[in-house]
Amino acid sequence: MKNGIDIGAWEDFPDKEIVRVEVGGTVLGVCRWGELIYAFRNACPHQGAPLCSGFMQQNVSAEMVAGDVSMLTREEVPVVLCPWHRWEFNLEDGSAAWPGFKMRTYRATRESGRVLLHFGRK
Repeated sequence: MKNGIDIGAWEDFPDKEIVRVEVGGTVLGVCRWGELIYAFRNACPHQGAPLCSGFMQQNVSAEMVAGDVSMLTREEVPVVLCPWHRWEFNLEDGSAAWPGFKMRTYRATRESGRVLLHFGRK
């Protein structure tokens, strides 16, 4: 397996659930969303809450259309919600709706039925 740390079998990561994994002393959350896999540091950048105790959901955003607010769901871009204040962080890039806050994410891949974690730049 090339250029990654094997953190388990694909089946070890149930769909739409956060699994806590420790790699080299760093605690991470790893989660599947369909055929995609995401990894992030288990610390909310706001006040350090354990993000693995949060939960995942579809990215829901509001849009103003002809004077009415409509809710949009974007299932292809899941978010993790902080268990303390419900702040949402995009699992793809760690971004939040609040300027200056970004969750640390890591690249994870599926190879030969295994999940590999890649440290360094995404």
